[in-house]
Amino acid sequence: MNSRELFERRDELKYVISQLRDELKDVEQKLHDTFFTQARDALRADGKDFGTTYIVAGNRKLKATVRKKVVWDQNELGCVLEAMPEEDARHYGKLTLAVDERKYTTAPPAIRNILEPCRTVEVGGFTIEELD
Repeated sequence: MNSRELFERRDELKYVISQLRDELKDVEQKLHDTFFTQARDALRADGKDFGTTYIVAGNRKLKATVRKKVVWDQNELGCVLEAMPEEDARHYGKLTLAVDERKYTTAPPAIRNILEPCRTVEVGGFTIEELD
Protein backbone atom coordinates (compact mmCIF):
# COMPACT_ATOMS: atom_id res chain seq x y z
CA MET A 1 0.00 0.00 0.00
CA ASN A 2 1.24 3.46 -0.74
CA SER A 3 0.89 6.26 1.82
CA ARG A 4 -2.32 7.60 0.30
CA GLU A 5 -3.93 4.18 0.48
CA LEU A 6 -2.77 3.82 4.09
CA PHE A 7 -4.41 7.12 5.07
CA GLU A 8 -7.62 6.16 3.26
CA ARG A 9 -7.69 2.73 4.92
CA ARG A 10 -7.06 4.29 8.32
CA ASP A 11 -9.97 6.69 7.79
CA GLU A 12 -12.23 3.78 6.79
CA LEU A 13 -11.21 1.80 9.86
CA LYS A 14 -11.72 4.80 12.17
CA TYR A 15 -15.25 5.17 10.81
CA VAL A 16 -16.05 1.46 11.24
CA ILE A 17 -14.61 1.47 14.77
CA SER A 18 -16.68 4.54 15.65
CA GLN A 19 -19.84 2.87 14.37
CA LEU A 20 -19.07 -0.34 16.26
CA ARG A 21 -18.34 1.60 19.49
CA ASP A 22 -21.71 3.32 19.22
CA GLU A 23 -23.47 0.02 18.57
CA LEU A 24 -21.64 -1.67 21.45
CA LYS A 25 -22.61 1.19 23.77
CA ASP A 26 -26.26 0.74 22.79
CA VAL A 27 -26.13 -3.02 23.34
CA GLU A 28 -24.41 -2.58 26.72
CA GLN A 29 -27.10 -0.11 27.78
CA LYS A 30 -29.88 -2.51 26.74
CA LEU A 31 -28.22 -5.33 28.68
CA HIS A 32 -27.93 -3.03 31.70
CA ASP A 33 -31.59 -2.04 31.40
CA THR A 34 -32.61 -5.68 31.07
CA PHE A 35 -30.54 -7.33 33.80
CA PHE A 36 -29.22 -4.75 36.29
CA THR A 37 -32.23 -4.75 38.61
CA GLN A 38 -32.35 -8.55 38.67
CA ALA A 39 -28.62 -8.75 39.44
CA ARG A 40 -28.87 -6.07 42.13
CA ASP A 41 -31.79 -7.91 43.73
CA ALA A 42 -29.83 -11.18 43.70
CA LEU A 43 -26.86 -9.48 45.37
CA ARG A 44 -29.08 -7.87 48.00
CA ALA A 45 -30.66 -11.25 48.72
CA ASP A 46 -27.12 -12.35 49.64
CA GLY A 47 -26.65 -9.25 51.81
CA LYS A 48 -24.35 -7.47 49.33
CA ASP A 49 -24.53 -4.27 47.31
CA PHE A 50 -21.60 -5.09 45.02
CA GLY A 51 -19.89 -8.18 43.71
CA THR A 52 -20.61 -11.09 41.41
CA THR A 53 -23.82 -13.06 41.29
CA TYR A 54 -25.50 -15.50 38.98
CA ILE A 55 -28.97 -15.02 37.53
CA VAL A 56 -31.15 -17.06 35.22
CA ALA A 57 -32.76 -15.55 32.14
CA GLY A 58 -34.92 -17.98 30.22
CA ASN A 59 -32.86 -21.15 30.04
CA ARG A 60 -29.51 -19.35 30.37
CA LYS A 61 -27.43 -18.85 33.48
CA LEU A 62 -25.73 -15.45 33.52
CA LYS A 63 -22.85 -14.13 35.59
CA ALA A 64 -23.41 -10.52 36.61
CA THR A 65 -20.88 -8.30 38.32
CA VAL A 66 -21.75 -5.00 39.94
CA ARG A 67 -18.51 -3.12 40.57
CA LYS A 68 -18.15 -0.29 42.99
CA LYS A 69 -16.53 3.05 42.31
CA VAL A 70 -15.39 5.00 45.33
CA VAL A 71 -15.19 8.80 45.19
CA TRP A 72 -13.65 10.66 48.10
CA ASP A 73 -14.59 14.19 49.11
CA GLN A 74 -11.21 15.82 48.52
CA ASN A 75 -11.63 18.71 50.95
CA GLU A 76 -12.99 16.59 53.79
CA LEU A 77 -10.41 13.86 53.22
CA GLY A 78 -7.61 16.44 53.29
CA CYS A 79 -8.82 17.72 56.65
CA VAL A 80 -9.10 14.21 58.06
CA LEU A 81 -5.62 13.20 56.88
CA GLU A 82 -4.12 16.43 58.27
CA ALA A 83 -5.60 15.63 61.68
CA MET A 84 -4.10 12.12 61.69
CA PRO A 85 -0.63 11.33 62.93
CA GLU A 86 1.77 11.91 60.01
CA GLU A 87 2.79 8.26 59.75
CA ASP A 88 -0.84 7.11 59.50
CA ALA A 89 -1.72 9.84 57.00
CA ARG A 90 1.21 8.84 54.78
CA HIS A 91 0.19 5.19 55.00
CA TYR A 92 -3.50 5.65 54.17
CA GLY A 93 -3.54 8.81 52.07
CA LYS A 94 -2.17 9.46 48.62
CA LEU A 95 -1.21 12.87 47.37
CA THR A 96 -0.40 13.80 43.79
CA LEU A 97 1.22 17.11 43.00
CA ALA A 98 1.43 18.69 39.57
CA VAL A 99 1.79 22.10 37.98
CA ASP A 100 -0.57 23.06 35.18
CA GLU A 101 1.54 23.37 32.03
CA ARG A 102 -0.12 26.65 31.02
CA LYS A 103 0.76 28.16 34.38
CA TYR A 104 4.31 26.88 34.12
CA THR A 105 4.88 28.37 30.66
CA THR A 106 3.46 31.75 31.71
CA ALA A 107 5.25 31.84 35.07
CA PRO A 108 7.94 34.47 35.64
CA PRO A 109 11.49 33.22 34.96
CA ALA A 110 12.34 33.05 38.67
CA ILE A 111 9.44 30.67 39.34
CA ARG A 112 10.17 28.57 36.24
CA ASN A 113 13.82 28.24 37.33
CA ILE A 114 12.70 26.89 40.70
CA LEU A 115 10.24 24.42 39.13
CA GLU A 116 12.47 23.29 36.24
CA PRO A 117 14.37 20.55 38.14
CA CYS A 118 11.03 18.92 39.01
CA ARG A 119 9.78 18.84 35.42
CA THR A 120 10.27 16.04 32.89
CA VAL A 121 8.91 16.17 29.35
CA GLU A 122 8.30 12.88 27.52
CA VAL A 123 6.62 11.90 24.27
CA GLY A 124 2.96 11.38 24.98
CA GLY A 125 1.93 9.88 21.67
CA PHE A 126 2.20 10.35 17.94
CA THR A 127 -0.37 11.12 15.26
CA ILE A 128 -0.01 11.90 11.61
CA GLU A 129 -2.72 13.27 9.36
CA GLU A 130 -2.97 13.68 5.63
CA LEU A 131 -3.56 17.24 4.51
CA ASP A 132 -5.54 17.98 1.37
